[in-house]
Amino acid sequence: MYRKNINTAMTKQNLVDIGDIIGAPRNLHKSPTGTPQFPAFNSNLSMQDVRRFAQEQPRVTGVPFNAALGQFTINNIQIPGDARLFLGLIFTKNSADTDTFTLTLNNNKIIDNASIQLNSADNGYAITTGYFQFLQPLTGKDVFKIDLVTAGLQGVLQLHYI
Repeated sequence: MYRKNINTAMTKQNLVDIGDIIGAPRNLHKSPTGTPQFPAFNSNLSMQDVRRFAQEQPRVTGVPFNAALGQFTINNIQIPGDARLFLGLIFTKNSADTDTFTLTLNNNKIIDNASIQLNSADNGYAITTGYFQFLQPLTGKDVFKIDLVTAGLQGVLQLHYI
């Protein structure tokens, strides 16, 4: 085994911080002192990878409404500009058999006269995704318009997107 001569002059090149050697196993996969923290740093992901991962997670926007008897329009829906894919929707309240809705996205009818009861959370059917899927690409400046024909309904419409 090679040993260093203790009598040699200590220079910056051969000077070793003994604290770094002792603390090395404890500090493995941890951020150096003074480094800004961000989620998943200890999993060896870059900050850009973490941002990309966070942007690809499904998000939800809830739109409360109180629709009286007859026609009602929800057109004040705001979703973030970085949303790139509309996943689907769900109504939180069950409704009458005759209640219907039409979803228009950027002047394109995506859903026309669909049953609110069928697309509600308490319709009796098991859904595994938490929403009813209607995949549509988004541009970042999207305009949602939902027209309801209802016998009176109060609830929340949840829009799911990435």
